[in-house]
Amino acid sequence: MTVPSPPRPLRPLHALLPEGSVLYRVHRTSHGGIDDPGNRFNPGIGGPTRWAFFGRPIVPVLYAAASPEAAVFETLLHDAVPGSVVPAAYYRSTVLTVLHTVRDLPLGQFHSAGLRKLGLHAADLTDTAAETYPATIEWAQAIHTDTDLAGIEWMSRQYNSVACLVLFEGPGRASARDLVPAPDDPAGRNFALPHDQEWLAALAARADITIEV
Repeated sequence: MTVPSPPRPLRPLHALLPEGSVLYRVHRTSHGGIDDPGNRFNPGIGGPTRWAFFGRPIVPVLYAAASPEAAVFETLLHDAVPGSVVPAAYYRSTVLTVLHTVRDLPLGQFHSAGLRKLGLHAADLTDTAAETYPATIEWAQAIHTDTDLAGIEWMSRQYNSVACLVLFEGPGRASARDLVPAPDDPAGRNFALPHDQEWLAALAARADITIEV
């Protein structure tokens, strides 16, 4: 599968993530010894993802989803296949944080009419395997260079009824101040706790994936 190069300048369809939106993010509680309450942008830690990393200096990003299920399938269950087992060590240091947006955030829409406007379908850009990430990252860099949008919205590849988004940190884009963690929200999870492990196991079982406890 070959991902096409983005047209330049890139003029995507705009989508609005309104103030008061609820997002869900799975993450570790700290990175490099720095605590992450849920709204910390990744400064470039880890390997390539669909939309990161790019830029010199690297543009920090934050991924989130519009539902807890999509957030889990896009992270902890991203590489799991039916019949596989997810080791306890892989998830016990992670949490699911609920985030609330405190201002409107304009995004590029890479789904629905947004894809068709660019002459694309999901299979061309957002529903592609990891080996295409160097090419899909070019689209994120093009949006960042050619527009002042705060990020990208697309439909989850791993849970394709729910939208996901990536936000770009920077002046005029997005920042941790735009996302307020809600630690007392009942949808939040701490996967070191037995009750939340049971929730995770039940979710994974729907895809014939086993969670080691």
